[in-house]
Amino acid sequence: MGRSRGLKVLVVFFTLFFLVPSASAHEQETLNVILVEDEVRPGNVTDTAFVEGNGIVFRMRDSTENTSMQIRIDLDQDGGFGGDGDNVSVWLTRSCALDENGTLEDESCAVSHAFVFGNSSAGTYAYQVERVVNNTTTDVWNHSIIVNPDIHEEPGQPTIGDCFGAGCDEEISVEEQGEQSSITTENALYAVMVFASLGIFMLVLSIRNDRANQDGLESIEVTQESE
Repeated sequence: MGRSRGLKVLVVFFTLFFLVPSASAHEQETLNVILVEDEVRPGNVTDTAFVEGNGIVFRMRDSTENTSMQIRIDLDQDGGFGGDGDNVSVWLTRSCALDENGTLEDESCAVSHAFVFGNSSAGTYAYQVERVVNNTTTDVWNHSIIVNPDIHEEPGQPTIGDCFGAGCDEEISVEEQGEQSSITTENALYAVMVFASLGIFMLVLSIRNDRANQDGLESIEVTQESE
């Protein structure tokens, strides 16, 4: 009986807990870019789903003999490639030789290059892929990557900036939007803490009541046996 009541309390607690909206972090996703002999697939990254926190991996798939490629991302957005603020890969090849232990014979050899766009990196970044065959540059491809802001919105819910009723002609500033978002997150976390505390309290109270009832029944049984 006690266990059944305790389980009911836990069910109520977890139901309330999961009904409370909470702020969830973006799960990192990776976009694969394939480098072949005549192009980059895809070249320009324009998908709106590619947001801050996502990563991109360039994979060398050109099997032409004595061919290598290098990727240069203009991270400082100054229009140049290869500067101190940019991201530059090693020269990628189709395959790398391994020794008998499965270790790279040449530690500088690589078949792919990865980069993650962290927080506050929304924007458009130009990147360049240079293809070299027998130590001679044969192609240089220029493309761009659009990194979108990582904005979490609940489906069907009004977003920050939506206006209802009188005064809708007034615009909400960026600072006010940030404050509203912060307040919403704090309220959600506070509600979770309240429900968690309430659930624990109810569970402890239920256990104590069950123990008290059990002790009372045992007392009655002892009294009846003595009579």
